[in-house]
Order: sequence, then C-alpha cells, then structure tokens
Amino acid sequence: MRMNKIKAIGRVYMALPKSTKITLTILAILALTGLYACLIEPFKLKVTEWEIDSDKWTAQTELKIALISDVHAIWPWMSSAHIETIVKKTNALKPDLILLLGDYVGTHPFGIPLTPEQGVAPYKELSATCGVFAVLGNHDLHGSTKWPEALIKTNIPVLQNRAISIKCKNETLWIAGLEELWYQNTDIQNTIKQISDSQPVIMMMHNPDSFIDIPKSVTLSVAGHMHRGQIRLPVIGAIKQVLPSKFGKRFLYGHIKEEGKDLVVSGGLGMTGLPLRLLNPPEITLITLK
Repeated sequence: MRMNKIKAIGRVYMALPKSTKITLTILAILALTGLYACLIEPFKLKVTEWEIDSDKWTAQTELKIALISDVHAIWPWMSSAHIETIVKKTNALKPDLILLLGDYVGTHPFGIPLTPEQGVAPYKELSATCGVFAVLGNHDLHGSTKWPEALIKTNIPVLQNRAISIKCKNETLWIAGLEELWYQNTDIQNTIKQISDSQPVIMMMHNPDSFIDIPKSVTLSVAGHMHRGQIRLPVIGAIKQVLPSKFGKRFLYGHIKEEGKDLVVSGGLGMTGLPLRLLNPPEITLITLK
C-alpha cells in the first residue's frame, strides 16, 4: 500500500510543469537543509586543535588549553545533560587550563532557556591541572545579573579586567581576563598594569575585537563570540553582513597572527538568533602552546 502511494506521488510530480518541479525541488532541499542545521549538526560535537609555537612561551613544557565558548544554554539544543557531555569531553582532553569565554545564557526565542543555576551547574565538574577561569559575554549581561552571580557561586574565578599569577607545571604564568566589550568597561591598560613581571600572559576576552589593542608582550589571546558565522554557505562561508564584529571576517575564527601577536578564536558551541548551525559543527577548542 505504501509503495503504491509513493508511486502515485511520483506520477503526479512527473506530470507537473518543469518550473513547478524545480520550485518544489528547491523547497525540499531547503527544508531538508533546515532540518539538518536545526536537529543534527548542533549535536555533532567535535574537538578542534591548534598548535601555537611562540617564542614568548619560555617554559620547557607545553601548555594545553581548552576553550569552552558561547554555550547559550537552552533546551532542547543545550540542555544540562548536553552541557555535562561537553564538560566530560573537555575533561577527557586532560588540559592544563580550561578557559570559559562567555555567553552562558541562551537568549533565542525558540526553546526553553535554562535557569542560571541549571546552566552553570555542570561547570562545577570541570577539571584542569592548573585551574578553570572565566570571563563574561554580551548575552550574560542583558539586564540581569543572575547569570554572572550563578557563575561566581561555582567558585570559578570570573576575571573582569583582572590578572592573576598562577603556578602551572612548575612554571609561573599570568591569566588575565577582560570585561565584555559591548556592555562593560573593557580596560586593557589597567589589566596589563596588574602584571608585575615578565612571565607569560594568557589573555581571555569574549569579543575578539579587543585584540587590536592587546600589547605585543601578551603571549596568547583567546576569544569566542563569533560562532565562526554559525551558518556557513558553500563557497561563500560566513555572511559578513551578519557577523557581530566591526571588523567583519578579520577575527572570525581560528589562529590569527597579526603584528607578532597570536589570537585563537573558538567556533563556539551554541547558537543565537536562529537555532541553526550549518557547515560549522559546535566545537571544544584545544590549544597546545609551546
């Protein structure tokens, strides 16, 4: 019976005018692509690795840094259980540092946002040899302070124009974090003034636009925010007009080297605007600094 129905639909389709068949085919491709981008690719979690060889990293040992960025906690795409999966996969990488780069809250209107407590609870299980540190993103600051407060309660240091010295693998280094560029007072100069020696510096920021003002003395800068465009088209890639940066694609993704400075921009994990990721799977970013 089912085969007969399929054959009948096929005969009807073949009897249609050519222009109608083309239109229906295009609509079917768009619908299938939309379903894939909404229901399949957002769950295809991957690990992307970058190796940075820098003469500013003077230690004899390599430093492994895991980046978690732009989670945007909202059910069903980014449930507590899925965030727990991200945490477990990050821990399995055995990083020396785990850096959380902001935008923990889900803000698009197509799902059920997690509460701050639900959204940050999985991060309590993050484990790294030399510690876990965080900065805030623009979506975390939309009117409410509940998300920043919940994150602080996890006892993960939230660095807002602040630099702290840590011991890591018998080496001393600085972890610095900037306030969010759009909604706070990003103060790079004051943050750098807190660094009292010439030891290596890892600079955390949510928005990579701050990178142009980072001094050359900083060993490595890391950022999120861009989602690598979130929706990428064949050949074209990310659409420049919708990118959340005044520099367009300049700081879109990956390892960027400018004027002797190194920046790694994570592709992120979650979604804003439309709950779609296309040709751009969510990623945990792992950097090996040597």
